[in-house]
Amino acid sequence: MPTKTFEKLSEEKRNRFIDAALLEFSQHNFETASINRIIKKLGIARGSVYQYFADKVDLWLFLKEYAEQKKLYYIQKIDRTQYDSFWTYYSAVYESGIDFHIEEPLSSLFLYRVGFKEQSAEIKEYLNGWNEKADEMLTLWVEAERSAGTFDTEVSTPMVVLFLRTMSTTIADLIQEKCEIDFEAKMLKGEALIDDNRSKVSEAIHELVSLLKKSLT
Repeated sequence: MPTKTFEKLSEEKRNRFIDAALLEFSQHNFETASINRIIKKLGIARGSVYQYFADKVDLWLFLKEYAEQKKLYYIQKIDRTQYDSFWTYYSAVYESGIDFHIEEPLSSLFLYRVGFKEQSAEIKEYLNGWNEKADEMLTLWVEAERSAGTFDTEVSTPMVVLFLRTMSTTIADLIQEKCEIDFEAKMLKGEALIDDNRSKVSEAIHELVSLLKKSLT
């Protein structure tokens, strides 16, 4: 985790460093990501990085937590009480996810690398962290809906959670195919995964949620 030296940097300097590091680890797997490229882009001394973080893994873990918290903010700001069913709420959460991809492109790119492309052995033990958090959150959602009598299915909660998460991970492939977006190319260019394709992406999301609803009700 970041040192006090990093925390004492001005907000502008911290943000510049975070943005440069997110982009580097988005465009390269952990093994090939380069601290040298980061410091060259920022024009700072190599030693500065190790005044901020213990090592490369420490920096990557910080970026992972940072990006996950950014995404979690978009999920948690959707108020369940404002929706008449779990499925309209679930769709709204996905719609908020589109906002995340558009408004926080570097965090989005980084998490896409972590979730779909990263396989480096040195950080393998940390790659399932988001899935575990997603399972915890989905379990709370499903149990709350069952208690309220708004989620009617005989399938066990763990199976519902697994099904929802597994199906949800296919959204990336669905969006790329339906909207003709090449996430790999966008990642390498450092471009937002979703920009002017919002209407098509929304359509793909609603199709997926509709299928999930039919499967579980």
